[in-house]
Amino acid sequence: MAVRPRVAKHVAALQRCILALLLGAAAAAAVPARAADDANPFYFTVYLQDAWPKQSVTNAQIQQINGMFGTRFDDWSDVANLSLGAQLFKKVSPSWKLGLQVDYSQGSIKGHATVATEAGPARLAFEQRYSTYADLYLVAHYLPCPSCTRVIPLLYGGGGFGYEKDRTTLSLTNHDVDQGLLVDNDGWFPTFSAGLGADIPLSGTSP
Repeated sequence: MAVRPRVAKHVAALQRCILALLLGAAAAAAVPARAADDANPFYFTVYLQDAWPKQSVTNAQIQQINGMFGTRFDDWSDVANLSLGAQLFKKVSPSWKLGLQVDYSQGSIKGHATVATEAGPARLAFEQRYSTYADLYLVAHYLPCPSCTRVIPLLYGGGGFGYEKDRTTLSLTNHDVDQGLLVDNDGWFPTFSAGLGADIPLSGTSP
């Protein structure tokens, strides 16, 4: 049972966009940053965020269970997990920041229902629990408005690798039936990210 994040259909286009951002940031490293940034060109951030894991294969398995037993179990598109992360950036030009990002999270999804079987009503239950879900990215931020100070819009792209370790269980029980399935899974996988965002400094010093 393969239960690891799957890359979206348009991965090739996404990879090209991310590569362009990263190459742009690397090229910008040769451009001197503003004098105001020279004293402190590095930025470190620790954050918590909601993370929606992309679990295409697992979602399909849950939907197959729902179709087979007539249940309405939630899948990973219905839940969010809290993720702990950290970023270390260096500003390499007025419009570019280049750095590393690491994220870590744990989470689980589960459900149970009473279903009809040949041996009478039975309790069907499943759970998938992640003990480790971590990734490491090389990330580039492009700042289209270097002079902005209160709200600083940005485009970001990153690529790297991740690791996950999980256990999936499925059980069907009543007075006459006691069946179960347990699958342990772990492995490394490529991961990519791109999007829009904004920095909002809490002090008067902008990144």
